[in-house]
Amino acid sequence: MKQTDRSIIMITAGGVGERFGSSVPKQYVELGGRQVISYVIEACKRSRLADAVLVVAHPRYHDELRERYGVEVTGSGSTLNDTKRMGLNYIREHSSCKKLIIADAIRPAIEARVLDRFFTLLDDFDAVACARKITDSLGRHGHWAVNRDEYYTLNAPEGFSFELIDRHFKADSPLTESIHQLPETSKVFLDFDVPYYDKLTYPEDLLRIQTILGLRR
Repeated sequence: MKQTDRSIIMITAGGVGERFGSSVPKQYVELGGRQVISYVIEACKRSRLADAVLVVAHPRYHDELRERYGVEVTGSGSTLNDTKRMGLNYIREHSSCKKLIIADAIRPAIEARVLDRFFTLLDDFDAVACARKITDSLGRHGHWAVNRDEYYTLNAPEGFSFELIDRHFKADSPLTESIHQLPETSKVFLDFDVPYYDKLTYPEDLLRIQTILGLRR
């Protein structure tokens, strides 16, 4: 990473995968003969508009990430928000970042074309996020019926004006979506026209995601 770098992708890879039940964090398990994180790094490196890619990971994996994938790394925290804050601090100190995309190491179906689309959208918006309409019925405790059209889900990647997210992001926030830490007056684009990038949470997710990757090829 250089002081002149202005468009950066940060991959959060600090999770330990407690629900996955593996001997290694799930971003390092094999999927189709490759580590899950390798798909994410490959997509980020294929972005035409990114100046640099940073992986925020536990120090025990730094040498492996550098040697195997040739990426820049910095240390992660004990929670996802800690990890994001540490990545933001590193980027502020080592670059002149204006546009930031935050990618998730356990969403291996991510595509370079969407990363580039987000970088372009950040010319006109403060933040960009993948959004998905809810197709299942919703319930709520104490309410008989809920209108699902009033709700949507959010998932990585997310894109931000770096100055804005760096100024407002707090590691101790209970909010799990970075975009919710921005002021409500922020100009946000919700992109419903990109695929849902499945998150690897349980071992049974591996087969589904491998099928998606196979169909894409």
